[in-house]
Amino acid sequence: MATFEGLSKFQDLLHTVDRPFENIAIEFKGLIPEQKRFEAACALMALLEDGKSQTYERVVSLYILYNLYNVVPIHQNPFLILFLNLYKTLSSNFDLVEKDYDLLVEFRVEALILADKGSQLADKTPVDVYQQFVNGDKSLIIDTEEINIAEFEYYIKQEFDIRPSKEEHPERHDDSKRPWSWTPIDSNDDSYALPSLQHEPSQDHNHDHEQDHEPDIEQDYDIITEFTGQDGIRVLMDKALQGALTIPEEEFILEQFEKNDKLVYHCDLLPEKFPDLVENNSRIAVEALLQLKSSSQVGKFLKALITVNDPERSQQSSVDPVNRMRSSMEVINGLTSFPLSPEFLHKYLTNCIRACEASQNRDTQDRQVRLICVFFQSLIRNNTVDVNRFLVEMPAFCLQFSRIREAVDLYRQFLILQRNPDVDNVVSNADIVEDVNGELNLDDPGQWDLS
Repeated sequence: MATFEGLSKFQDLLHTVDRPFENIAIEFKGLIPEQKRFEAACALMALLEDGKSQTYERVVSLYILYNLYNVVPIHQNPFLILFLNLYKTLSSNFDLVEKDYDLLVEFRVEALILADKGSQLADKTPVDVYQQFVNGDKSLIIDTEEINIAEFEYYIKQEFDIRPSKEEHPERHDDSKRPWSWTPIDSNDDSYALPSLQHEPSQDHNHDHEQDHEPDIEQDYDIITEFTGQDGIRVLMDKALQGALTIPEEEFILEQFEKNDKLVYHCDLLPEKFPDLVENNSRIAVEALLQLKSSSQVGKFLKALITVNDPERSQQSSVDPVNRMRSSMEVINGLTSFPLSPEFLHKYLTNCIRACEASQNRDTQDRQVRLICVFFQSLIRNNTVDVNRFLVEMPAFCLQFSRIREAVDLYRQFLILQRNPDVDNVVSNADIVEDVNGELNLDDPGQWDLS
């Protein structure tokens, strides 16, 4: 995994020290295509495991691995074993760690992640975090009692301890034939085995303990096996509207979408339910929209996408406003082959701004401001937004939240654009059809004829 072909794309990003962690994670997602992110994350895991990377590089890598899956509880993060391994290794040598600031900073960051409080790092730069820990600032220090190692170990054991050890059956543990090996989890052991990507059920029926655990552990895969027809896909898609799917379930649906480019029409997906899919499973939402791009209903789905960030949805959704906004932005970023019109982007961003201004929670509002500013800058870099449409509300938005560094940076960028009248007007290549009033009609399928 360490030889991931796109490693050079984000290697420089790992050395960033003067930008908030949230910005770094967002740029990482922008650099790596959705379908390649897990592979890239495994490359980060390899960098962390070899122990040769520098402190800033390590804490940035840790945050990215946390951020990629921060919409699910920490125990469902696929890199939980890595986090726990690193934390326990440093914890067992804490006398040495206390004397080494580099190790101490990494240890504190791992503690925040395992306590599922990694979001507290979002608005801080790696330099900020380093200085806070070195100076003894306790605002980010997690009490060890908040990290329930025993609970993590039990979860890992339930999920992964499904094969006998090498000592019991050496003939079934040829490590040369697979990249990862399975070993039983011992609560007194400081290391954990990483699971194989392919499950091989035990052939030995004499191990009652092992047989007792297999049905629960294989539940996700057994469920997926049942979803072989269109009825099964509909059931799984209905589940995707209600909450985040497990990784195997998500990958299964994405594979089915890839095999059948008309599958979305058999899923009973309605525009009014689309925001639920965006919030809970943004990758699936992207694929659904791409299959709907030639449909007469696509305008209604895009209109629904705009409403994801409506303040009113807070009463309907269990997803917090920041993650809702992030998920909707991930969907738009995933529509690289979907030429969204300037009118759509204007309405979407205006709605994001309205939602941010309506937020009553200062921390939530600050994080939304950062998301909006970073997202808008990415649109400018990719030449997918007409900045002339935002010369009034966007600078005003930046001034309103001038306490936020990203807002100040974006405001300066607007000043440069205004002072340079020769700057090219960056617009998308969508074929725009406006009505007589110049307003966008999202229900007019003619505007979204992308064939």
